[in-house]
Amino acid sequence: MLDNYLIPIIPFHEQVLSLGKGSYVYDVHGKKYLDLNSGQFCTILGHSNEELAECVKSSALMLVHTSSGMVSDAAIAASFKLNRISGDMDARSITLSTGAEAVEFAIRYAKHITRKNGLICFNKGYHGLTLGTQSITFGGRYALPLVNDVFSMAVPEGGDYSDNIDEFELIVRKYKDTVAAVVVEPIVSVGGMIFPDDEYFRAVFSICKANDILFILDESQTGFGRTGKWFCYQHIGIVPDMVICSKGIGLGFPVAVVLFSEVLCQKSQITMTHYSSHQNDPFAANIINFGIDYIEKNRLLESNSEKGVLFLDKLQELCDCNELFVNPRGRGMMLGVDLFVDGIDDYRALYSRVYNETADKGLLIQGTDGGRVLRFLPDYLISEEAMDFCIEVLRGIRP
Repeated sequence: MLDNYLIPIIPFHEQVLSLGKGSYVYDVHGKKYLDLNSGQFCTILGHSNEELAECVKSSALMLVHTSSGMVSDAAIAASFKLNRISGDMDARSITLSTGAEAVEFAIRYAKHITRKNGLICFNKGYHGLTLGTQSITFGGRYALPLVNDVFSMAVPEGGDYSDNIDEFELIVRKYKDTVAAVVVEPIVSVGGMIFPDDEYFRAVFSICKANDILFILDESQTGFGRTGKWFCYQHIGIVPDMVICSKGIGLGFPVAVVLFSEVLCQKSQITMTHYSSHQNDPFAANIINFGIDYIEKNRLLESNSEKGVLFLDKLQELCDCNELFVNPRGRGMMLGVDLFVDGIDDYRALYSRVYNETADKGLLIQGTDGGRVLRFLPDYLISEEAMDFCIEVLRGIRP
């Protein structure tokens, strides 16, 4: 690796990248890699998309930024398009920069609207690493200083979620006068690519409505078409009070949004102001507008549903022929598979070896849940040929 003066906040892989094109990236030596997670799940239209580049150029030559108290025609257009794709949510929106900033905004306003301080979250959820977001990441157990009134609950990981509902109801009975909101991911990615049942979320949502608790979905990863609908709540069949969306909505740029349901806006006294240097920026709005138009023009919601089924079938074939891989699962273009070796509890060393072997063969993968799970969030334009290459490389990996 080249010498650098970056703060060593994480260990970097040895590859130093210099170019990206479509589903592939290239290192400084010209070696080509299939990127199975679209950067950090953000470049959903592929790296260096030429149509997006034209949008960026035209936006940069028009209007990039305004003061917080000014609004642009691009920001108004983005709010209109976000409202349309939100469906029954009939959403009002704000554009921000990152997922963590968006989660902070959501929990700040949840507490303001309800005049309550408490939050309920999953014990394996991930929402960011600012103090507020870290207070609900992994149940807040790594947040310093500690944030009061955070109550975590287990993620339902099996077919029977009745115990999980009982746990949630117990928390609500004890603390409903304290709890402002539930903040959860519809698919728990960092915690191990866990896909709770839709009916579980419907039950939690119903309990929230009966107890004056806001229901907030963090769709930083699942939002903007990844699961085959614009937002994952549209699979579940509920209308959340708030939805957070980042990563893919920026197409590789730092863009995030928070959606408030029309019902929440109508019944709430929103008197608290918010100022962020890059809220409702016209540049970010143009990225959103381009993304919505591109996804609709190319029917990528339908394509993601179809490709997701195809990729899941290929992962199942991998599991059938290589005992190292088990339990393939997914929804749209968000998929996972477990590593399994009998007698191993700590998968970090094994995952490190798997990563190095696949990278040597030109495949970049990501592990989560301590290396036990491989997750796949490719760009929406990935080809079947690229999927087959992924399966071919993984098929050759042995315990």
